[in-house]
Amino acid sequence: MLDLGLAIAHHIAVFGLVALLAMEGLALREGAVDPTRLVKIDGGYGLVAGLVLAIGVCRVIWGGKGWAFYAENPFFWGKMGLFLALGLLSIGPTLLFIRWRKAAAGAVPFTPPAVELKRARQWVGVEAVLLVPLLACAAAMARYPF
Repeated sequence: MLDLGLAIAHHIAVFGLVALLAMEGLALREGAVDPTRLVKIDGGYGLVAGLVLAIGVCRVIWGGKGWAFYAENPFFWGKMGLFLALGLLSIGPTLLFIRWRKAAAGAVPFTPPAVELKRARQWVGVEAVLLVPLLACAAAMARYPF
């Protein structure tokens, strides 16, 4: 029963992560950017990413498949590498959003420099694209060996 509960919690957290990333993307598409809102969304994204990781660790330790299954599963390691890449890529937008919040100093609407806005959109877009192979690795991992 613990394994099922952890699996459900992990899936819900991953869907939350996807939703928050989509919210970031939408907030960057608006005419005027609200840096305070972006920082809050991004903070939620980081928090949920931490939950995904923590629940995943719990699944590895206490889940039904056991550590040996994960240790020799190449899709597990692919998923871990992609999750790490997502975490590292998210640092750039986070720093921009914090800088924008300071620059806006409560002034809404705020228009960040076009180059920075474009860069933030690209980073968030790359993060969204990397979710596809991450989710593919998750599906393959669950069925390994084929």
